[in-house]
Amino acid sequence: MKFLVIFCVILMPASAFCQVYQKHSVQTDRISITLSDGVLDLIPLSEKAIRVQLHKGGLKETQELVLVNKLPVPKFRVTVTPSQLKVSMQAISVTFVKKSATITFADADGKVFLQEKAGSRRLNPDSILGEKCFIAEQSFISAPGESLFGLGQFQDGNFDLKNVSRKLTQVNTQIAIPFLYSSNNYGILWHQYGLTYYNPSDNAVKLLKRDTTAGGKAEAEVTTTAGTQKVSQQQAVYQGNFKVEKDGRYSLLLDLGDMDNRHLVIIDGITQIDQSNLWLPPTVGKLVNLKAGTHSVQVLCKATNTPKLTWKPADDVTTFRSPQAKALDYVVFRGNNADEVIQNYRSLSGQVPMLPLWAYGFWQCRERYTSGNHLVETVKEFRKRNLPMDVIVQDWQYWGKYGWGVPKFDETNYPDPKGFINQLHTLNARFSVSVWENLDKKSDVAKDYIAKNLYIPNSPWIDIFNPETQKTHWNALNKNLFANGVDSWWMDATEPENDALTGKQTYLGLGNFYRLTYPLFVSKAVYEGQRQTDPQKRVAILTRSAFAGQQRYGTINWSGDIGGTWDTYKRQIVAGLNYSMTGMPYWTTDIGGFFRPGRSQYTDEKYKELLTRWFQWGTFNTIFRIHGYQSETEPWKYGETVESNMRKMLNLRYQLMPYIYSLAWQVSSKSSTMMRPLVMDFAADKQAVQQPYEYMFGKSILVAPITEAGVKEKDVYLPKASAWYDWWTGQRYRGGQSIKADASLDKIPLFVKAGAIIPVGQTMQYTAQKRADTLEIRIYSGANGSFALYEDEGDNYNYEQGKYSTLQFSYNDALKTLTIGAPTGKSFPGRLSTRTFYITFLNGQTSPNAKDGNKMEVKYSGKPLVKKL
Repeated sequence: MKFLVIFCVILMPASAFCQVYQKHSVQTDRISITLSDGVLDLIPLSEKAIRVQLHKGGLKETQELVLVNKLPVPKFRVTVTPSQLKVSMQAISVTFVKKSATITFADADGKVFLQEKAGSRRLNPDSILGEKCFIAEQSFISAPGESLFGLGQFQDGNFDLKNVSRKLTQVNTQIAIPFLYSSNNYGILWHQYGLTYYNPSDNAVKLLKRDTTAGGKAEAEVTTTAGTQKVSQQQAVYQGNFKVEKDGRYSLLLDLGDMDNRHLVIIDGITQIDQSNLWLPPTVGKLVNLKAGTHSVQVLCKATNTPKLTWKPADDVTTFRSPQAKALDYVVFRGNNADEVIQNYRSLSGQVPMLPLWAYGFWQCRERYTSGNHLVETVKEFRKRNLPMDVIVQDWQYWGKYGWGVPKFDETNYPDPKGFINQLHTLNARFSVSVWENLDKKSDVAKDYIAKNLYIPNSPWIDIFNPETQKTHWNALNKNLFANGVDSWWMDATEPENDALTGKQTYLGLGNFYRLTYPLFVSKAVYEGQRQTDPQKRVAILTRSAFAGQQRYGTINWSGDIGGTWDTYKRQIVAGLNYSMTGMPYWTTDIGGFFRPGRSQYTDEKYKELLTRWFQWGTFNTIFRIHGYQSETEPWKYGETVESNMRKMLNLRYQLMPYIYSLAWQVSSKSSTMMRPLVMDFAADKQAVQQPYEYMFGKSILVAPITEAGVKEKDVYLPKASAWYDWWTGQRYRGGQSIKADASLDKIPLFVKAGAIIPVGQTMQYTAQKRADTLEIRIYSGANGSFALYEDEGDNYNYEQGKYSTLQFSYNDALKTLTIGAPTGKSFPGRLSTRTFYITFLNGQTSPNAKDGNKMEVKYSGKPLVKKL
């Protein structure tokens, strides 16, 4: 028998370790293929999605955490020939080749869009802490010219993820979501809840620690082509060599084992990776070009960490490997574009509820407000200075004497929680509060958790996987916070912090198997708890971590405790765009960085420029929020010029609220995405797809944030389209070219696609200040266009029963006519029956800033009408 196994491995590599076809059976919901080393199931989930599972030995994952919506089994046809099995659905077909045991995926026209690499499907037995598991691995051939996006939020700065190596873990500033989207219009959900390596690099560089204390010096030195860098004794330098056989592109992965404050990799004296922050994820990947031969390496990290540096050739193969799995499991989604793929994905993993209207306004946050009075006086100052804002946030330590993480206000500084929150509401501001899941076990609030054994053993974190913990946790939040009027939740450190589930026993089982999913359950507990307690108040959860499917729980993610530098800022743009490709629509960042340059930030003109540019970009995040460690982040703290520039962007955000809230409805009703990498709308334009610092905000507005200091104009690539318009001037440009855009300090380059219809509202100090009965409607000529203006009550779930209004605008470019339809949806309190629209027609000869003479006034009473422009 041993001889036969060796024979299979050596002489039949294409059979993937003896995964030889034996027989198959067709069932009502799947086709099961018996292999010599397990059972392979092909499971149609919808007309455009199919699940692939390989399991053996009776070990299977019983928890279904992501694909919670069970759709009717789609019609499928199985065709059998001597060489293959084929499963066909309306939009996708899957072919299993008997000889190689591989699978290919084709569209409705029979064109192959994805295929497994022969011999790459592996399910090797292993164990972890005495429990049986498998090392599950699958590779796919990546087509020439393909670009890949998604996987969550990472700080490595990589935009196109093809050939990039990553270790998917949940830590501060990093969110791991094993969903990948291809520019060839398909998606892959690697359906694992534990650690996953993406494009694992298995060639290790032997690193030796260098003595940095010789001669009693306080600092050592590292020499690079950019000059000498000094290294403190709290850091360590490692050196090594490695050899590659041929010239080419290689993928590196640096793994420091734990959170660090420096990523520095130098190859042959050239710095390849260089990042600094108080917190950095343990791993970072980079693609580099290397010549054949031996290369020298230097690695710098904290002295308490032990670095591992691995590499692999960039071989145009996409691989997922999960070392602690119960089965091999993945889902392939097909669509005509990214929206269809994400729509199909959300139909199975959960749709996105509407956030309250105020959530799309400005969130004022800092570390930290120190009393209820401090919060109230800050909002009063915003109102006094005519700086629009909707939300003010209380960061940690309001709990004071009650103990770390306890969700209860210390009366010393918050003597009347209900009273000060009511004052905030009177000022038309909403209140969000920081909540943690590692509350002090010695506190009175923790007694209920301890009595029911609801902490993870030998851990400060509550076992949120347990349904009883979820109820107990919500009861504590409700009693001490929500009952006092809290509007929104800032669920901090929901990874949980420092990847804390490894080696721990949880309600679901060994934490290693579920280490990516903790934030999903935290969000579930709060969302379901609040909706049951007060179904008339929409849930809004700001949280630091996420997992696939979490979009169904009213969550917003932010990029954690990042630094305040230009490099960090640029990496947030890339991180946010890739995060948006995982089906998670709401994301934001600490404008200005969490870790800032201390007191100098208020006078340093260089930092003020960075803050201004970051604020401009934040205006076009899905959620608009500032934050900073030990900082006074209010606009007026930075002087009149910064305050004025911020006011300009705040006013623009609020003027665009009809557009933004309508986009939010498309997110919830049509599975759309608000922050859109250009691959979503211009997949055929290869130059557009590769733009890491440009994206669409909705389907009409191109955003090109300024990412460098001292810039007066910026090269902006306008994707292939009939025409584009400068938002600020109305100047018209043809698509498919790069232009020089004005980048004055008070402007962010914005361009509107021809055919766009943009509703523009009045300047407001908060989102509910003025009714939308008077709107400017901007029509950008050059292509046909349409827009659905959405409105509802703003802060309840009546829209789920159809109580909302949509008003369709349609523009015919050939006839130069605008059609306004009749409103749809059921009646609700405050629904408008009459409106005044001021139509601005832009054709390259007119400016959006022209006087009212450029605007056509239209009185609308709910009846369809057509206007010649």
